[in-house]
Amino acid sequence: MVANPLAPSPERDAKIRAKANELWTADGKPDCGAAAYHEQASEIVGMEEHPHAGEISVNDLPPPDRADIQVENAEIQENLGEFPERQTDQGDHAHFPEAENERTAS
Repeated sequence: MVANPLAPSPERDAKIRAKANELWTADGKPDCGAAAYHEQASEIVGMEEHPHAGEISVNDLPPPDRADIQVENAEIQENLGEFPERQTDQGDHAHFPEAENERTAS
């Protein structure tokens, strides 16, 4: 069973503190202290605990002839709607006031 990386763990916290101290010492012990290295240490410990977490299976990649084709998510399109412009159902009105003589000429 794989442990939840978001659950509090005293062992993991100790590893992160030790790694932060190691990074701080390697940088010459600047005035900021080891606490400034906590986030970086947390990421390093996470990568050490789960070394294959970011890998993509080769089977999940698109075929080479379709690798550069962008596919848009259909759910996004439902929320976009139309922009009010000429020839749309929301923009069939005049965008600028017309002069009196232009309205009679059409």
